Amino acid sequence: MTRNDEQSAVVIGAGLAGLSAALLLARNDRPVVVVEASDEAGGCCSTTTSDGFTFNNGAVYVAVPSLIRASFRRLGLDFDREVPMVAIERPHVTHLENGTAVHLSSADASCVEGDRADSRTRQLRDGLGRLQQQWGPVYRTLVDEVLPQEPSLLRTLSKLWRYLPRMSGQASRLLEAHFADADLQAAVASTLLYTGRSPDRLPATQIIGLVAMLEEGFHLPRAGMGAISSAMTRELSRRSVPIRFGAHVREIVVENGAARGIVLADGERIATDCVVATCSGFEVVRHLLSDHAVPRQLALKARAAPLSHRAISIQVGGPGAVLPRAFITNHVPSMRQQGALHASTPGVPRWLAYTCPSLVLPELAPNGKAVLELYAPATGIHSASEWTSAMTEAAVGDYLGAIQAHLPGLCIESVRVSDPRDFAGGRHLYEGALYGIAPGTTPDKLFPHRAGLRGLYLGGQTTFPGYGVPTAMLSGIQAAEAAVRDMRGNA
Repeated sequence: MTRNDEQSAVVIGAGLAGLSAALLLARNDRPVVVVEASDEAGGCCSTTTSDGFTFNNGAVYVAVPSLIRASFRRLGLDFDREVPMVAIERPHVTHLENGTAVHLSSADASCVEGDRADSRTRQLRDGLGRLQQQWGPVYRTLVDEVLPQEPSLLRTLSKLWRYLPRMSGQASRLLEAHFADADLQAAVASTLLYTGRSPDRLPATQIIGLVAMLEEGFHLPRAGMGAISSAMTRELSRRSVPIRFGAHVREIVVENGAARGIVLADGERIATDCVVATCSGFEVVRHLLSDHAVPRQLALKARAAPLSHRAISIQVGGPGAVLPRAFITNHVPSMRQQGALHASTPGVPRWLAYTCPSLVLPELAPNGKAVLELYAPATGIHSASEWTSAMTEAAVGDYLGAIQAHLPGLCIESVRVSDPRDFAGGRHLYEGALYGIAPGTTPDKLFPHRAGLRGLYLGGQTTFPGYGVPTAMLSGIQAAEAAVRDMRGNA
């Protein structure tokens, strides 16, 4: 039972990390209130319906379902009951300029279409099988023993030390070692496009994203990505935990080295001795804490941690298109040239990557119509404020031209666009960086869960375990668990 005189803990942000933190605190009998700047929960794992089309607000699929099930269990919820899912049977196809098409799913079902299809299918399956054999144990150790736990260098080394030699180097070198065929290299490398970085700029450990598909497949909630946060908000409502929408935090109040509350944009002060901030760690350091209150370790993290890439989200709905042959479709050059997909250039793009959620869930679009989602790079700026509507207009026109060229007959009825300024202002992503901190950044550069001020804890994608759906949940859980341990230690 909670004590009537106990102040409510304050959770900043109602994304997956914030909802997870609030549930963990509530399960430990701490009263809690969630404050959210926007008008809905879910953050980057939610959906918006427009003109009858359901569009994602960020996350487009669920990888590592075993990890999200485990996260739900820690919150007292049964994921499979709360969020029924459907497996994506055809997750990935890559088209090369020479007409080759490479279909990726499990190691034994992936295949090649085009010249020497049979022999190259055998090469593909052999390479994927060897990757899975070598990296499957790393993947399972991360999922079962490393990511669910509070970050610890000693624990991580004790679990992964035997795999360290294979975890060094670049992703490009790893792929070259497993696939001699240049088309296969390009196709497998294209699974890393979501990182916003070319394979020669990514550590080999980023291959874990591909291994996740080989090990567990990709999935979608039957009700769309927003079903995950909806399950959590239902449980918070059942526990009478309030979520205050439209509550923009102006300041985290610090007195005598401890968090003492928050101040909202309208001047309202909420007193508390426990704040869990699941917004960006950069935001906490540069805007929510006064300069003199920022702990040195947080200031160092904010200076050293690299921001992830920026992009323009372009989502279209309409009839007439022959549906793509897979959930994710990539048209790419050779592996060594794939950095071109991450740089803004004028004109209709030669290379293109897009997803088709309605291929898996037709109910996301009106009958006979489709939802297509793609990203255009937004480079050449140092701050989101430098991006202009003219830049967006030009890029959107070029990319709509490209998608219609790839899908003849597509009649675009609905277009939804978010550019870096929208991501920064409307989605509250620091500087419009999609993942906060760049993929492949080592864990020591992430913001810590304990902020270095009594009563202040950090969660979200700029903290361990980093960006992603289940990992966002785990960051909130771990931040709240740290708070609970400290409260019990001080009791």
